[in-house]
Amino acid sequence: MRIDISKFGESLLSRPAGREAALALQANVLRDLKEGEVVELDFGKVLVLTPSWGDEFITFLREQYGDRLKIVASTNPSVQLTLKTIGEKVSA
Repeated sequence: MRIDISKFGESLLSRPAGREAALALQANVLRDLKEGEVVELDFGKVLVLTPSWGDEFITFLREQYGDRLKIVASTNPSVQLTLKTIGEKVSA
């Protein structure tokens, strides 16, 4: 299942907003996830991603879905640097 992260906004800034987005995603979208299905996070349309939002959002989902959580490569420097800062690897 591929998730367009820009549905949470183009500027993803605060830790509380990241947590709220992760909870909303889990409750409204991921509840229908099938056993073993991969979750792909697509930041392609996001303009600004801060480490605080990214850490809160991705860490919460990583705890729930582990290696089934994948991040789609982005050409956006803000996304790339944030993912590097929080230690997340990008899928090819």
